[in-house]
Amino acid sequence: MKWVEDFLCLADTRSFSRSASERHSSQPAFSRRIRSLETWLGATLVDRSCNPPSLTPAGHVFRGHALGIMQQVHKAKHILRHAPDYPGGGI
Repeated sequence: MKWVEDFLCLADTRSFSRSASERHSSQPAFSRRIRSLETWLGATLVDRSCNPPSLTPAGHVFRGHALGIMQQVHKAKHILRHAPDYPGGGI
């Protein structure tokens, strides 16, 4: 989830340093996490050759999926926290 949140922050700010700050990370550590996500996905998500960095075509595709992932996770969390039928629900 951190990788997805990191990527979405970078997509919004278009700045590695600002995103790192917002994510309470050093810029080198933040950059490594974005690289790790790209390696895991097998696709380059960010064009680092321009300033500010921009999303690649793969980055634009993944951004849509990443937003959906986060939406689903937050929805599941809400359901589980507020549904007394589930173990631990309604806490």
